[in-house]
Amino acid sequence: MNAMDEGTVTQLLPQLPLTRDRRVARWISRFTSPPLLAATGSMLTAIRVSESGAWLWALFSISFTIIVPAAFILVLRKRGKVTDFDVFVREQRFWPYMVSVSCALIAWLVMALAHAQGLFILISAAAAIQAIVMFLVNLKWKISVHASGTACFAVLSWQLFGLPGASLLLAIPLVAWSRVRLGRHTTGQVIAGSALGATLLYTMMKIWG
Repeated sequence: MNAMDEGTVTQLLPQLPLTRDRRVARWISRFTSPPLLAATGSMLTAIRVSESGAWLWALFSISFTIIVPAAFILVLRKRGKVTDFDVFVREQRFWPYMVSVSCALIAWLVMALAHAQGLFILISAAAAIQAIVMFLVNLKWKISVHASGTACFAVLSWQLFGLPGASLLLAIPLVAWSRVRLGRHTTGQVIAGSALGATLLYTMMKIWG
């Protein structure tokens, strides 16, 4: 798609009245932004690992798999190639997904070759697989990154910290509601995203954890 002016962006984004419940939904979506949750997950992993070098691997993960893809989207947004930071239009998600997949695979490879702590290698592998699956799904259908990221974060917190962390599972339906209420996704898209994120990470942690 060519560079878009503000009028084109306005037409592409859902135009819904900003009622009180949609204001709440907007704040929920902001606080559960996938890059923010991913960064927090990396820091929680470092806390749980509590070994020498854990925070360096967390910083590497944040820098390479979160900041780089986010910066790429910001460049696209500045050039008018995408509607917004969430990349609302499915067809515009191709290159952001390509960058995310590439960064995730490289991060996993570096961690594996450098013999990072097993938990970091496992989580980076899960992130790479999730990115690949979401990229492939996106070729034909839009799936919720917010819902998938929230589900991953909630399951990770549960597996790392037990019952206290499990309380974050309640955030999954809350975030799913917010994305539907804002008109960013359908119910099916948030259910698919949530199921993918939760099932993938939980299965991998149980099998290889």
